[in-house]
Amino acid sequence: MAQFTNSDKQEHGQNAKNTMEEILKKCEDFSYIKKTIKDYRCGYKGFSGSQFYCNFLIVFQDDTKWIIKITTSFRSDRIKGNQWDSFNIKEIDPSISKSVLVYPDDLPESEKEKFIVHKLKIVNHQHFSSIDDIVGQNELFELIENYAYKDLKLGSRRGKAGNNFEDYIANILSYQQNLEKWNTNNPKLVGMQYNFFEKILVKFEIEKKEVVRIEATSDKKEIGRLSSGGNAKTDIIVTCQKRDGNSEIFTISCKKTQKDEVAVGEYKSDDYADVLDAENEKLRNLLYTFQDNPTLSDFGKENGEKLEREIKPYLRKLIRFVIGGYGGKNQDPLQCADYILIGDGEDIFIHTLEEYTDLLLKYERNFGTPFSWTYESGRRGKCIKLKVKVIK
Repeated sequence: MAQFTNSDKQEHGQNAKNTMEEILKKCEDFSYIKKTIKDYRCGYKGFSGSQFYCNFLIVFQDDTKWIIKITTSFRSDRIKGNQWDSFNIKEIDPSISKSVLVYPDDLPESEKEKFIVHKLKIVNHQHFSSIDDIVGQNELFELIENYAYKDLKLGSRRGKAGNNFEDYIANILSYQQNLEKWNTNNPKLVGMQYNFFEKILVKFEIEKKEVVRIEATSDKKEIGRLSSGGNAKTDIIVTCQKRDGNSEIFTISCKKTQKDEVAVGEYKSDDYADVLDAENEKLRNLLYTFQDNPTLSDFGKENGEKLEREIKPYLRKLIRFVIGGYGGKNQDPLQCADYILIGDGEDIFIHTLEEYTDLLLKYERNFGTPFSWTYESGRRGKCIKLKVKVIK
């Protein structure tokens, strides 16, 4: 850790607090929480009403309350102070069900380890604690999201969380303090999920001090729909304004999942045929036959062997179409994804489309492709749905 003066420590702490405020504002935007009270203070009846303090009190839609304390370093005296505040705030207001201590995600691993060791002592009931959990920024976001969606069915929860994940990543990329930290290495800056930001910019091959502003959007209206009416593969458009006055644009496809396999494409047999080789009638007919008989047993072993032979020369083209959107009709380049970003709730993993294509080519599922071939419930005979292994 950098050696800070007292004023440096104050600035570092304020930056951490400002970042947490932005994260909680985003949670309000997603309707995870309905209210945030900053600099919450309270006291016992007959005494000062401001004796006990926490950085934030959040109120969920069901009126459940959590208190949040921010810390930028592990010190036993500071932990004890947070324990004292948490204990008394919860005594004064028993409706507060959880107290969470939050540290920045960009701390050195040695510093994070101290928090994790202390958390385990709490979890394993070695220490009495009025603090219920100790987490990083991303883990707090996940805790809030999981509580907000606790009553939703799994499919609905995944869909909403996935859409919000795109917006959240766009917010991280647009957060100006992240770029300032990237350009200056100023240790007093905290950043919002800076470790995510850093991973993405490294993959973009952005040089430090080269970019002066980053604007990222996940707005579906700005990205637009395909001419067919379907969704584009691009989930986030990132515009990097450079110091020399030029701009560079990056397109990202996002998936937030803890599953081993996800759906990546659902198209008519003719759509696949037109992209792979519009003149190959043998391939087109086999695709049409599978669409009509969309299980391996119905399609038959002989047809399966024929399709494997016919599709083999087009495997890379098929992956680039299904994963990145390349090869479709009336393309807008901004709707094709050049980067694939996977989030699993704990971390993110980002690959270029070419890297991801090479990784998928190492796996073989149905018909010599890296995909599982199936169909959506209620759409038998209308479309072919492809699923793929999630590679991090």
